[in-house]
Amino acid sequence: MQRKYKLYELRKFIDNTPFFDMHSHMAGFEFGTPMDDKKPRTLYGILLNDYLLYLSDVCLDKQLKPPKKNEVDVNQPYHNIEPLLQVCRGLTTYEALREGIRFLHPFEEKDICKQNWEKIDKSIQKAYTRYGERKWQRMVCEKMKVFKQVHMATLPYVTNHLNSLSKEEKKRQMGLLVPSLVLDGYAFSGFEVQHKAREMSFDILKRYPGNLQEYLSFCNDVIETFKKKGGRSVKLLISYFRTLKIEKVEKKRAQQLFSAGYQNLSKDALHVLQDFLLRELLILAKEKNPPLIVHTGNSIPPSNGDPENLVNLFRDKDLSGLKISICHSGWPCEGKAMIMARTFRNCYFDLSWTPLLSHSIGRRILSEAIEMIPVNKILIGTDCGSAECFTGTVILIRNILYEVLAEKVKNNILSVESAKSIAKSILWDNAVEFHNL
Repeated sequence: MQRKYKLYELRKFIDNTPFFDMHSHMAGFEFGTPMDDKKPRTLYGILLNDYLLYLSDVCLDKQLKPPKKNEVDVNQPYHNIEPLLQVCRGLTTYEALREGIRFLHPFEEKDICKQNWEKIDKSIQKAYTRYGERKWQRMVCEKMKVFKQVHMATLPYVTNHLNSLSKEEKKRQMGLLVPSLVLDGYAFSGFEVQHKAREMSFDILKRYPGNLQEYLSFCNDVIETFKKKGGRSVKLLISYFRTLKIEKVEKKRAQQLFSAGYQNLSKDALHVLQDFLLRELLILAKEKNPPLIVHTGNSIPPSNGDPENLVNLFRDKDLSGLKISICHSGWPCEGKAMIMARTFRNCYFDLSWTPLLSHSIGRRILSEAIEMIPVNKILIGTDCGSAECFTGTVILIRNILYEVLAEKVKNNILSVESAKSIAKSILWDNAVEFHNL
């Protein structure tokens, strides 16, 4: 009886401990929400806002497409998405999204179906049109006891977007958000949106560099401005496009390549120029103190995102002291990521997204991380693009954290008090320390 009470005490503690979400896209993705954000969102659009859309292209003959940005789409019937749900109901990704929708827009049935489709849809539309997307997200964060949230952003986000909001609205947003600057575009890599952000940055800073030295000065101003506007970290997504391994490159060679124009370079030559620029960007980050979050693991080919590729950075004397978060656990190379977190003082093991990928994988990796890594090196976050997916993922993360710690308490590996201390470190303390807050 006493043990059951102690575990109930642990469950209650985990559910009520403030959460610092280490990874999010939901507050307007790279460029932010429009000033008038009271546009109806639909159940169809919410279901396809996150990961199900990506999966639809590989499991269905015809790719489903969500409503276009700012487009009202209130008449999508259930049967338009049923084929996708039929093959995705077993995914943890879908489970978290479904349960987040259930929590915020209650329904009694076991699943989203034809019978409850219209009811849920109306509830979602009502929330977004009544409160607006930003206020709705803040309300949901408060409900879920998430009081800080790292938002993957661009320079235009912290300048153009935030400046378009009222003073009060901007203050509310920045009370929650901890912006992280995606660097890829400045190294001529990344998705199209990062290239667009680079071009917009020229106009924002009124800087139009004509040579490499001027470009490096421009990059310095980008990071400096981002930091002054409330930015707290920098982010790399390069493993979606190339290997994470960054080699030292002589400046003279980089000048030659830069002068040729990055659009005119071969793939191998562009890689060399990127190596130089990425290392210079990270040196700038180190000097200005924002830590680095690196997308590792999930990539095609998987070798691109192998966290072992980052060893160069930890051994680079010019980057000594730069805090680096190995994000997404480095999965499927999580063992390498854990070894690195055990070895390098400034290396952090970040489980963001991992539980959402798979409940089983998330639970196993979290349990192993607690057993292998000093607890002050473990971070976690949601990696979601909507309030509904975020809600289900927070529930999932707290559940997995409880399951892992309760098992260790039952097996007399941890006391309840030690388990509480670990939970608080993972949910809040470590992220505060990582961001030097």
